[in-house]
Amino acid sequence: MLVSRWLARQELPARRVVPGKKQESCRAEGEMTALYRNPRLWQHGGMVAPAPKAEENVPFVLASGEVLTATVRRSARSRRPRLSLSPRGALALVIPAAWPSARLGELVPAFLPWLERAWPRFAASRPKPALPEKIALPLAGRELSVVAGGDFAAGRAASAGAASLVRLGAGSRRVLLLEHGENLRLFGATDDLALCGHALQRWCRGMATRLLPPHLESLGRAHGFAPPRVAVRDQRSRWGSCSRGRAGAAEPHIQLNWRALLLPPPLLDHLCFHELCHLRHMDHSPAYRAELARVSPDWARLERGLSRAWRELPFWALPQDAPAAS
Repeated sequence: MLVSRWLARQELPARRVVPGKKQESCRAEGEMTALYRNPRLWQHGGMVAPAPKAEENVPFVLASGEVLTATVRRSARSRRPRLSLSPRGALALVIPAAWPSARLGELVPAFLPWLERAWPRFAASRPKPALPEKIALPLAGRELSVVAGGDFAAGRAASAGAASLVRLGAGSRRVLLLEHGENLRLFGATDDLALCGHALQRWCRGMATRLLPPHLESLGRAHGFAPPRVAVRDQRSRWGSCSRGRAGAAEPHIQLNWRALLLPPPLLDHLCFHELCHLRHMDHSPAYRAELARVSPDWARLERGLSRAWRELPFWALPQDAPAAS
């Protein structure tokens, strides 16, 4: 209460905004951030969060009459609009943050020719909704069979002898995955392909968390790279990433997609080298490519192999919103 009254009495100078010039931080004496200068956000009883913006969509009408809808995503880093098609067929139109909504329709003619070519190729090659008979983990030297084990009660009875388990629930439907030897047994709503696929993803991510970081660290030590922090994530559009963190953070870190566990050894090793080389060059400059060629001489072919492997991910491993564990 006292703080808000004090703030109301202050006469704060307005900041001068120069277009195209990076703005300085509001840390000078007598200044406050724009958040606190807005009287509608500073009220007795706490700050009020802005209302979420409505989702923007752009329809594309193909020559066949089929209508495809792209979800608009605004990005402060984007310099020009771009349209992307995910492995599951979701269209995303990424535009600069300041792009006017009234001009979204102008982008349709620019991207429609590409979409007319890309969509038939995607429709012909999209993975069929089905669970795998086997899952190969080349890094672990394992190939596990995926089998339906019965109802959820039978799964609970069999869980005592399982090496690991995953339990997921979506509403009244539940799935229990048990690892028994070289079998992954699914119990419960085994007719729900999406839910069973989520359970398989959850199990694979657990395996990747145990296996991928030591593998990358071993390759790094063998080729003279300082060991970074390594984490396993569920990235939706890339195999991995490397970051030096915020200014002042001394320790860089690498994130690997859990799906890298499904890669054959040559592609997995190259992915690790790709990210390790970013520890020395945080770009894809000629210096970076020279460093990559030193540790992965066939890097150009392997880069194409990684792109192809992403396009050929099976249905159950495709990125999607996962249900919560029950």
